[in-house]
Parts: sequence; structure tokens; C-alpha cells
Amino acid sequence: MVTDRTIMVGNKVIVYEPKLASRIANKGSFGQFIGGKLELSLEEAAYLREDRELEVFDANGRKLSEKAFMSLCERRQKRFLLRYKVFKDLKTAGYILKTAFKYGGDFRVYNKGDVPGKTHSEWILYAVNEHEAISFLTFAAINRVAHSVRKRILFGVVDDEDSVTYYEVTWVRM
Repeated sequence: MVTDRTIMVGNKVIVYEPKLASRIANKGSFGQFIGGKLELSLEEAAYLREDRELEVFDANGRKLSEKAFMSLCERRQKRFLLRYKVFKDLKTAGYILKTAFKYGGDFRVYNKGDVPGKTHSEWILYAVNEHEAISFLTFAAINRVAHSVRKRILFGVVDDEDSVTYYEVTWVRM
């Protein structure tokens, strides 16, 4: 493995070069430093690739084309394209997104200007296709988790034209 490059490993992209890692992390709260290396989610890496901030290589040191990278992302992560469309839409608007797997969601969403680790996220985001149905039991479970961690629920609904509409769910006391 070449360790001076940005390598795709499983469901992560690892940035080994310290200066590049610092620049990317400071640019928009991308990734998480673990063991001196910056670990990016596939959505973060795709966003940075599209912005021409990042080149990604495979474990053998071969540079991945845009098509090859996106194809690998789709194979390695269920619902990648749907998740990426919502991620890109909010990131472009200035929000900070981090994974929310431990909450059963797609992303934690921080307000513009917030710093993950110093402030708490406002929402747990669920990316859904406009033709997707959510059962009442699933919706109740989502509500229960969000309420227990003091987060609001945000559904990012992607339509057939790849436009994203957001719906926020909050508790109302009567």
C-alpha cells in the first residue's frame, strides 16, 4: 500500500499526507483524524473529488477515475447515490454533515458555522427516495431515537429530477 496518497479502504477514504489532511479537515470540518490520518466518509470524498480537492487511489496505488470511484462507492455502500445527493445539497448550502450510523440515520447535521465536537448536531437526517414508503413502526422508532438524543428529525426526499426537499419532524405537546 502506498502511504503518501489518498487511499480508498473499505467504506472510507484515508488521507495519509499530513498537509493535505489538515487543509481538507480545516476547509469544512471534513473527516476525522484517527492515528494521525484523516478518515473521510465516501460522501465526503466524493464531494471533495467533485470539487477537485482530492484524488483517490486504490490499495495498489492506481488512481481511480471518477467513474471507477463512484462505481466502487455504490458497491461498497448501500444507497450511496441517494445519500450523496442529499449530502451534496446540504454541504453546498454550508451545513456540516457527519455520519449518524449509531443513531440509525444517514447523517448528523450541524448548523452553519458549528464545530462538531464543540457543539451538538441539530438533526438526524434520513435520505429517502420520493417513491420509498416508511412504515409506521419504522417512523416511530426513528422518532424515539431522535427524541432520546435530543435531536430533530430531517428527511431529505430526493425526487426523480434529483431535487431534494426537506421535511423536519418535531414533537408537539398538547
